Amino acid sequence: MGHMAHIELISYCGLYCGACSFRVTCQDKERKHLEAMPAKYDQFKNEPLGEPCGGCKPDPNSCGDCGIRTCAKGKGLSHCGLCADFPCARITEFSRDGVPHHAEVMENLKAIREMGEEAWAAAQEKRWTCACGAKLSWYLRVCPKCG
Repeated sequence: MGHMAHIELISYCGLYCGACSFRVTCQDKERKHLEAMPAKYDQFKNEPLGEPCGGCKPDPNSCGDCGIRTCAKGKGLSHCGLCADFPCARITEFSRDGVPHHAEVMENLKAIREMGEEAWAAAQEKRWTCACGAKLSWYLRVCPKCG
């Protein structure tokens, strides 16, 4: 995968889509990623596995309607950290909505702005890949293959 593919996995809100439990499950056909997700996602845990989502940048995206995506796209921004209004009420509220992986977005957006998209995406890819090559995800940080 080239660098552009990695950048595509940076969502507008600052999540790294490469660590998305749904995406990794579909990629690796490993349901442990889904099983580790909070109860909020129970309704999706037994769904048949489809193709891995390409992240939130392409249309259509698997996450559905998103006010953050609509706003950033409308402003022509690749992520919220580049916005003159950052941090706005919308992204702040999202980071505090009680969903554990959303809590990282403020820190992530600042890091993306400081490091640049390519360097941040490369660091995230490394962070979310076990030494054995298996993918880790937001809720499964212990390798399902080698432990």
